[in-house]
Amino acid sequence: MNRWLWLIGALLLSLTTMAQDEMVSYSISGTVPVGVTSVYLHTLRNEPIDTAQVENGRFQFTGALQQNTFVTLVDNGTDLPVNMIIDGIPVEVNMERSVMKGSKLNERLNKADRQITDFTIDYMQDQMEYAQVGQGQIEVRDSLRRVMTASYNKVVVEMKNVIRANPDNVIPALYLSQIYNTLTIDELKEYLNEDHAYAAHPLCVGAWRMLNHHEKTNIGTRFTDLVEADTAGVSHRLSEYVGKGNYVLIDFWASWCAPCMLEMDNVKAVYQKYHEKGFEIVGLSFDRGRQSWINAIINHKLNWIHLSDLKYWNSEASIVYGISSIPANILLDGNGIIIATDLRGEELSRKLRQIYRY
Repeated sequence: MNRWLWLIGALLLSLTTMAQDEMVSYSISGTVPVGVTSVYLHTLRNEPIDTAQVENGRFQFTGALQQNTFVTLVDNGTDLPVNMIIDGIPVEVNMERSVMKGSKLNERLNKADRQITDFTIDYMQDQMEYAQVGQGQIEVRDSLRRVMTASYNKVVVEMKNVIRANPDNVIPALYLSQIYNTLTIDELKEYLNEDHAYAAHPLCVGAWRMLNHHEKTNIGTRFTDLVEADTAGVSHRLSEYVGKGNYVLIDFWASWCAPCMLEMDNVKAVYQKYHEKGFEIVGLSFDRGRQSWINAIINHKLNWIHLSDLKYWNSEASIVYGISSIPANILLDGNGIIIATDLRGEELSRKLRQIYRY
């Protein structure tokens, strides 16, 4: 296993428990526009932390959180939130202007945020304009789509600039968590340098998984083994079914995933057509409810191999292959080498017709 894969594996196992162990006190106060009565302190996932009532145009929060936690402030009258990092230094916020004063780190974040917000507002306005154009106005929609794409690319470029300019602090973790799906494998490797101060921040887990996904699912790469249980609770290695001379589709899915279930008719069709020729499917489920998983297999007549550890997004399949969205799949040749990924509908049928010549 090369150095990158070792590092990715180690971090994926430890990121949720490492970093941010130290609890620090915070004091967040500030002013709001006229008419605002409440201010809300949230996590970046919009999970509530606290609510402050406004008195004489001011608000205040006090408490304790893990160091380097990112939080956001929003009030009941201002559209734009204010992001900040919990670092133990008091923060003063002008919600009307989205301006924050505090530590040098938070002031640096606030400056970057406001600059990126300017580009984001342009992108959102382009989105609104695009949404108002009728479906029949094809040329207008195509033109606006190009404008919208250009606006979004400006947002991404600015976030990349901030990431590159801040290797010595945790600010890049915020922006990396927002754009990692757009990055190339070379960019992910550049940004996830283990020497960068933000590389082990929990917000970077998605980026690490994406890098892991690239590394583990490249065409020409040999499959990576894992262990999960079948519907009877018996553990099996993926290598029991892969690399035995037959083509195998590894299907990442879940019973709760509507797009996965919509795709199952296509998967069933190719299984029924080619299974007698040796074609096999191994379903690796991201379910967390055992009965829901089994019911989906039975009710939809998914008559191939099924494995799961019922750990949802923390499943072995998700961690080993860096899967961050489903449905997903990889097609392996008889030697267990990846020859295609994420085949859907007609693409899957076409690929198997090429292989089996009918």
